[in-house]
Amino acid sequence: MDLLKRIYGWIISHKLIVFVITPGAFSLLILFYVFIIYLSWLSDREAALDKLARYKRLIDRTEEMSEGMIYAAGDYGLEEKVVDLPTSIVDRKGEIIGQFFSQKREIVPYDHIPDPLIKSVIASEDRDFYDHNGVNPKGILRAFLINIKNFRVVQGGSTITQQLGKVLFTDMERNLKRKIYEVFCAQEIEKYYDKQDILSMYLNLIYFGNGAYGVEAASKMFFGNSVSTLNETECAMIVATISSPRSYSPLSNLPNSIKKTRRILQSMIDAGFMTEKRAEIQYKKFLRKWDVVFDENDVPVSSLVGSFVFSSYRINRAPFLVEQIRRLLVEKFGEDVLKKGGLTVHTTVDAEYQDYALNALRSGVERQREYHRSLAAKLGKKKSGLQHSENAKNIQGALVAMDPLSGEILAYVGGHEFTSGNQLDHVSQIRRQPGSSIKPLLYCSAIENRDITPSTIFIDEATTFEGGYSPKNYGGKYYGPIIVLEALKRSVNIIAVKILEKTGYDTVFGYIKKALHMDQSEFNNRFQKTLSFALGTYELSPLENAVLHSTIVNGGQFVKPYTIKTITDYSGRVIWNNEEEIVRFTKEKRKEYGNIIDPIAAAITVSLAKNVFKPGGTAAGTAARYKIDFPAGGKTGTSTNYNDAWFVGYTTKFVTAVWIGNSKGAITLGAGRSGGSLAAPVWGEFVSKTFAFDKPDDFPMPQEGVSFQTIDLKTGKVPRVVTDPSTVSMDQIFYEGTEPGVYVDEFTMPGDEDTSEESDIADGEE
Repeated sequence: MDLLKRIYGWIISHKLIVFVITPGAFSLLILFYVFIIYLSWLSDREAALDKLARYKRLIDRTEEMSEGMIYAAGDYGLEEKVVDLPTSIVDRKGEIIGQFFSQKREIVPYDHIPDPLIKSVIASEDRDFYDHNGVNPKGILRAFLINIKNFRVVQGGSTITQQLGKVLFTDMERNLKRKIYEVFCAQEIEKYYDKQDILSMYLNLIYFGNGAYGVEAASKMFFGNSVSTLNETECAMIVATISSPRSYSPLSNLPNSIKKTRRILQSMIDAGFMTEKRAEIQYKKFLRKWDVVFDENDVPVSSLVGSFVFSSYRINRAPFLVEQIRRLLVEKFGEDVLKKGGLTVHTTVDAEYQDYALNALRSGVERQREYHRSLAAKLGKKKSGLQHSENAKNIQGALVAMDPLSGEILAYVGGHEFTSGNQLDHVSQIRRQPGSSIKPLLYCSAIENRDITPSTIFIDEATTFEGGYSPKNYGGKYYGPIIVLEALKRSVNIIAVKILEKTGYDTVFGYIKKALHMDQSEFNNRFQKTLSFALGTYELSPLENAVLHSTIVNGGQFVKPYTIKTITDYSGRVIWNNEEEIVRFTKEKRKEYGNIIDPIAAAITVSLAKNVFKPGGTAAGTAARYKIDFPAGGKTGTSTNYNDAWFVGYTTKFVTAVWIGNSKGAITLGAGRSGGSLAAPVWGEFVSKTFAFDKPDDFPMPQEGVSFQTIDLKTGKVPRVVTDPSTVSMDQIFYEGTEPGVYVDEFTMPGDEDTSEESDIADGEE
């Protein structure tokens, strides 16, 4: 008490010093400090306003174009601390299909920014935005009182205009000098620009973490779509990130992000921009849409927000391929060179084909997903209904198209979409049972061994083979006598097994081992001598399947698939010539192996594969639907229990493998969901677009050692008179001397029954 009395007495006796001189001196110091900062501002003012005007011109350009625009920091005068030249991935014609870069800057016109986002930022950042001239004393006082109440910094007093000034004109450090500088900046900005301009510049410039600047880049990074498509809660999540991307971004701290998003929604309610009921409904919809998962303590632990790897790139038309190339470049050159070294990766891909392939595969996958969704809706909450709902999410696919002569890959689609939850490349990183799509290799081996010809007759009937193996035909019915051509066309299982039993494994296994460049150890681990091989029970990747069929189409030559031709640095100097290495390796292997397949056997097999598009063939419906009026061949495939649907299609320009299945493994696609009905239409859509104006030539034929014979499809013999072209195979190719050479005694039509692996109905003609 005595101490307090002495202090009080001293203050009373020194009132002038305590209440006048000291505060006055302090105020003069503050004023002098502010004056010094003002002088600093005056010296910077002209350059700052020029920078602001340049940035505004970028905004105006988007208004004129009515669309968003990519830009670099240097476009409005920001200094780059490092050389930042993006790596570009270009197609065979030089068109950019992918681009890596360390900063994602994208501007959109003001009318692309949704109203809920504008209201969210005003409600949470600057509720008096439309009433002040850049500085809001009331807001500063409110923030001061709230922070005192919470014993921590909960709210800032800066206006949106001050924050724009901070981002554009200061070094972003937290200190008194910067805050004072902001005030002068803000008042100058308000003098020259209206509120809409300020909001537009602010929302297009602020940083959201992970290299993303502006609400458009943030929207694509978080939600995979333009900001113009966002709903209230998605807008709130973007605004929640503004104050501290490290603390509130859903990519770095999901619990904080969800909590702050709810606070933004509450700010919207408090400001009168939305009702509590609507906020709650929208929030719950958001949780369902983005699959936000909470633990037992009600803490969010995972979501689909931020799963859009497309947003990591300025351009990405071939996401799985671009990601594959990215990993290779990081391994070969390092992350910094990838993002800042200005490399150009020249690829074999055709951008136009790639777009067609991506759209075709997505359509095919969506059709199968819709099948599961419709069953889930019908079955409701039954166990089977929930399973179909889960299956719908997990349906994936792959499409790869390669030049069968050179190995150049022209289109590469590794899945329906590339996200943080789905980065598995289904072209090259999975292996699945190819089903009947393996049969052309088996038939080819038997033809080369002279064990069969296109007109050889087998008896199709229920058969138990050695070891008790009893395969079934599709539909459980049998043809009786049937020629080889018809057996492959209709994909008759019993005949395939009989052919394997007759010709053996050595030749077809030799095809696979050489074409896929496998050593004996790997081959032995993956393939065994069992009769089920004839029905495709040993696994292949879609890329491997494409390579095997390419070896048939190219006349038996080794071919190695590749996508990168060369890589050049920023000056155009070639720093890696991958194509040269591939060509050299291919020549070595062709010299070592010779012809993997005899060219005549390969040509006969291709001629047989062309029949799948004819009436009764397993892809006849696809041929009709997509008007396949050019030379083409192929083979459908459906694995056990309808787990995998395949189609491998041939033209002289490229061989295309299509796979559709469940990404979780061997899970049925549904009864009747076959290669003919699911995978073949994807191929049909793809090639009908790519060959709309430029039809491929017919497949080449060997010039020696072959003969041609028209054969009756029922008997395999030579018809005396052809009255109906659909009952014969005109000018069927044979090894010279193996053609039937006998006439049909009595002309008969082939049976109408179709007990093949996949009928026209299975092909989608329902």
